[in-house]
This record gives sequence, C-alpha cells and structure tokens, in this order.
Amino acid sequence: MAKAKKKAKKSGSVWIVIVFLLSFSLSMLMSWSSSMALAGAGIVLAALTVLLIVFFGILSDTVGLAVATASEAPIAAMAAKKVRGAKRALWLLKNADRVSSVCNDMAGDICSVVSGSAGAALVLRLAQILSAETDFMLGILVSALIAALTVGGKALCKGIAIGKAKEVVLMVGFALSLFSKE
Repeated sequence: MAKAKKKAKKSGSVWIVIVFLLSFSLSMLMSWSSSMALAGAGIVLAALTVLLIVFFGILSDTVGLAVATASEAPIAAMAAKKVRGAKRALWLLKNADRVSSVCNDMAGDICSVVSGSAGAALVLRLAQILSAETDFMLGILVSALIAALTVGGKALCKGIAIGKAKEVVLMVGFALSLFSKE
C-alpha cells in the first residue's frame, strides 16, 4: 500500500513538472507567434489574431469541460463498435484529469494571457492612427472587449460542453483519429 502511494505521489510530481514545462513552452510559442503575426500587421489582421486567440481559448475550455463531464459508457460502446474516433475519445475520458488540465489550465489560461498582450499590441497599432489622447481609453476599451468576448464565449460554451459532452468528446476523438491509425 505504501509503495502505491509513493508511486502515485511521484507520478503527480512528474505531472506537475511536465505541466510547468509545457505551459512555459506553449506560452512562449503562442506569444512569439502572435508577436510575429502582429509585427507588421494592419489593424484588421491584428484584430483577427486577437479574436483567433480568444476563440482558441474558448474552444480549449469547452473541450476540457466536456472531457471532465462526459460519461465513459456510451463512448466505450461506440469504441467496441469501431466507430471512428471513439477509441481516441475513450482515451481522453480515461485521462480526463490530465486532458482537462491541459485544455482548461494550460491552453485556456495561456490564451487569456496572450490575448491580453496581443490586445495591447492592437491598441498600439490603433494609437498610431488615432490621436495620443485616446491611448488610455482605447486600452480600456480593447481590454474590456477581449475580457467580455472571452467570458461570454466561455459562458455560452459551458452549456454546450455539459449538455453535449459526449458529442464534443467524440468530435475531438474523431479529429485526433485523423492524425493516427485507427
């Protein structure tokens, strides 16, 4: 019994290190790619980049919540019937704690932070066009808009993630099956 507890504790510690390193790497990658996209971008491309980051964060949170709330039994039955994507969906459900952590905590939270910094870059672009007196109000307006889109989008998708958890997990499983032999 004590050996099992030690193994579980070690596994948990390793997972924390992995999450830290993945979060750091993913955050750097997203920050770098959004900075590169915004470097020479016009206002429309900059706004679309911010919206894309917000959308990805909402989508990640939706998947994480669906995986945490879906039932294994119907997915297992579909996997037994060889429904495409069901095997991957079942894997997601069996690893729900980690999948939810990656989707909600890593991807979702990182997108929230990166969308804020991308929003700041958008404000700088807008400030170049408009007068300097508008910088302060523009910053407040853009950050409030990003926050409202993020929170509103997540609120909308929570109902979908909980009410249609099986369908969401199956769609993700199907998408993953396209990249592997199944």
